[in-house]
Amino acid sequence: MVIVGGGSSTRFGGDKLMIEVKGRPLIAHTIDAVAEHVDVCVVVCRPELVETVAKLRDDLTIASGGSTRTSSEMAGLAAIGREIDLIGIHDAARPAVDPAMIERLFDVAGSEGGAVPLVSYDRLILDKRTFQPVPGLHAAQTPQVFRGPDLMSAYVLAAQIGYEAHDTVEVMQRFSDVRIVGVSGDRDNVKVTYPRDLDRIRDRLSGSSHT
Repeated sequence: MVIVGGGSSTRFGGDKLMIEVKGRPLIAHTIDAVAEHVDVCVVVCRPELVETVAKLRDDLTIASGGSTRTSSEMAGLAAIGREIDLIGIHDAARPAVDPAMIERLFDVAGSEGGAVPLVSYDRLILDKRTFQPVPGLHAAQTPQVFRGPDLMSAYVLAAQIGYEAHDTVEVMQRFSDVRIVGVSGDRDNVKVTYPRDLDRIRDRLSGSSHT
C-alpha cells in the first residue's frame, strides 16, 4: 500500500497529518490501520516530515512527495522498488479505514484488475445547465487497489506526457484497459479536509460512529 500524504493541507489551515488525535499524529493512525494488512507499506510525505514519519514504525518505506498528488503517487510507486502483484493507494488523511474493506478491495482487484470504494451522494446534485437532478452519482474513496504491473505501466505513461489527475482511478481509466469494479465504500471512512472533520475521526477511532 502506498499512503499518500505529500499535500500542503491548505484547506485545513495547518499540518493536518501531524495534528494529535488520541495522543498520536493523525498519519500514525492511518499507517497502523493499513500496515498490518499489507506486505509492503510506503508512506509519501513532505520532505521535511520524512525523518518524523520514519520514526512512527520501523517497517515503513518512506518517500518524499512531489508538488502534485499524481507526482506524489509516482514517487510512492517508484519507492516500492520491485514488481508486486497488487498495489493500493490510500489517502494519508483517512485514518478510519476499515480493515475489512482493505481486504475486500484486494480480493476484488486480484480477480478483476481494479477495485475502488464508492459511496452514493446523500444530497441533491443538479446539472448547472439544466438544473435537473443528476442521478446515480457516487463519490470515490480510498484505498483504490489495482494489479501492480498495470498500475506501474499507467503511471509511466502518465509521466511521459506530464498528466496530472485528481485520483488514482482517473490515471487507470486513461492509461490502462484494466477492468475496474466499484466496491461498497464506508461513510465513516472520512478524509480529514477541514478541522470539523476531526470530530468524526475521533468518534470512529474511539469505537463509535455516526452517519
